[in-house]
Amino acid sequence: MLEIKDGVQLYRNPVQTMEKIKSLIPGLKNEDSLDSFWEGAISDSKLGTVPVYVPNLMDSSSKLLDTVMMNRIIHQAIPDLDTTVKKVIVYYIDITSEDEIRKFIKDDDSTTVEIELRDLKTILDNVVIGDYAEFHMEETHDDLYGGYAVLVDKFLSDRVMQKIFEFNEKARMSATEKKPFKPIEISEEGLELIEYLSVDCTAAQGEWHSDSEVKIDKLGYVIRNGTKTKEFWDGTVRSDKRPLRLKIRNICGDETEWEVC
Repeated sequence: MLEIKDGVQLYRNPVQTMEKIKSLIPGLKNEDSLDSFWEGAISDSKLGTVPVYVPNLMDSSSKLLDTVMMNRIIHQAIPDLDTTVKKVIVYYIDITSEDEIRKFIKDDDSTTVEIELRDLKTILDNVVIGDYAEFHMEETHDDLYGGYAVLVDKFLSDRVMQKIFEFNEKARMSATEKKPFKPIEISEEGLELIEYLSVDCTAAQGEWHSDSEVKIDKLGYVIRNGTKTKEFWDGTVRSDKRPLRLKIRNICGDETEWEVC
């Protein structure tokens, strides 16, 4: 999990988050004529092309807008733009001080290009990405469970992680010396965020057929096809027939389906 200051969190692949952010910035389009420093540009009827800078969420060093970064924008990035550019938009995640940066821009008279500052957190608040799973299928030769197993290698859920983050924040604020803060921690694989799995071996689309299912109770024990066991979940859901689809329900109750190749 990648934490960003001021409570902004990225719980999944930042590449996917970046793509989602780009779709939420009104009018933002790729512009081949711009340097890679700029995420794209917005076309303005009066100003023409307005280049847009978005900090790279995969690079923690770029998330803070300070005078060093602003100096780079003013003296390196902007001079490389076409001379017709009249305005740029600079998004930031964290900023040392908006007043300080605005004063820095005002005091520097080396460019006539208008620089508009925007808080990226207002965009991130609207980023909702569905649950993500990495899994693979294997043929098995286990007489007890049948011939196929879908193994979940990794599971990520923005919604669940946000709930855990909120819980941890409340617990941290109310912690005392006698009752120290003990955060809920999630493994890198994230399998503990799953409470139910089902495979459909009948149809690749349309109505769901639960041909085999696994439920994980609160103690971590497996209920396999309705039968309670004293086994801990091993990350698999097994079936007699070849699975065509996989359904996973997270511990908040959200369900997502994937095609099994």
